[in-house]
Amino acid sequence: MICTKCKRNSPDDAVFCCYCGKRIAPAPPKPRAGKRGSGQGSARKRGSTWTAVWTVSFRVEDGKLKQLRHYKGGFPTKTAALAYAANPPEMREVKLPTLSDYWAHYESASLPKLSDSRRMAHQIAWGRLKAIAHLPISKLTIQRLQDTVDAQTSTYYPAKDMRTVLSHLYDRAVAEGAVPTNLAPYIELPPLQEKKIQPYTKDEIVAFWTAYANGDTFVGYILLMIYTGMMPGELKNLTTAMVNFEKHEIVGAGLKTDIRKQTPIVFPELIEPVLHQLCDSTASRKGKVLDMNEDNFYAEFHNAEARCGVRDLKPYSCRHTTATALALDNVHLTVIKEIMRHSKITTTERYIHPDTMAMHEGINILGRKDMDRLKGET
Repeated sequence: MICTKCKRNSPDDAVFCCYCGKRIAPAPPKPRAGKRGSGQGSARKRGSTWTAVWTVSFRVEDGKLKQLRHYKGGFPTKTAALAYAANPPEMREVKLPTLSDYWAHYESASLPKLSDSRRMAHQIAWGRLKAIAHLPISKLTIQRLQDTVDAQTSTYYPAKDMRTVLSHLYDRAVAEGAVPTNLAPYIELPPLQEKKIQPYTKDEIVAFWTAYANGDTFVGYILLMIYTGMMPGELKNLTTAMVNFEKHEIVGAGLKTDIRKQTPIVFPELIEPVLHQLCDSTASRKGKVLDMNEDNFYAEFHNAEARCGVRDLKPYSCRHTTATALALDNVHLTVIKEIMRHSKITTTERYIHPDTMAMHEGINILGRKDMDRLKGET
């Protein structure tokens, strides 16, 4: 084979010239660029920019299959246009927000602002919603929500907590445009079957005092709650350091609302010896006045009622007894509101339960006054 450069003859199978090194064999053909896969779109140059072209659907027209294409121009390079055509917005997978996505925001932003009891209730409610937590909120129906609530609980308050949590999640979803409306209010709740909390009668309070005088020291906790309006949870929080015997005040044991946390719990001189005895007898290293766990307290509370021969009422009845007794002793309602540490006077009114005897005494007073007036006129 003759070299085109030095004109010398080299063997026919030589690739390069044996004398000057120039390539004398034909160069192999360049590999052909691979074709783009079907459905990847294409690119067209228009002026100085490139336009992406992709097929969105097909239709039959005059017996022939036709493509419906979309276009988007303005790409600086062919590569950019092809990349867009291969994955246009309407072809991309859109991740729809789920209940879990909205719960994550609610848990971090709103949940910490609630009271301990409400925060716990909402966390329990969310646990009951885990069966649908992974589903897009836009795909849920009223029936699916209702079935979930019905499957998890058959009582009013747990179902109400589930509905409340769902309502918070839906409110945010509506604000972001993920759903058109809040479906939570359409969930039907089980009927409320709640017994009205009753206060202790004067005779039952006397029975408590008698038992305490006879050495039943646990009854001291019941008397303390009756004469202060403390809630069971506040009694659980109470430490000896919170008690100011000079001012007859307890500071720092309040729970739930700001006013209950900030307003001192006042106690009368009558209960001071009982409170002294409870503080002195505690064995708690942290100074807890109630040195027992919640389960043991509730069990012992009902046992104490049985020992005293009084009705089997809830510990919260002590707080209702406080308000009722104050009202029957003609303490003004606004003063009772402050003692109970209520934010609204309407709440205080729900704590007052005059018994039948008090009703008779009240109506007889009215009758005597009218009788005296009629006698005066004659």
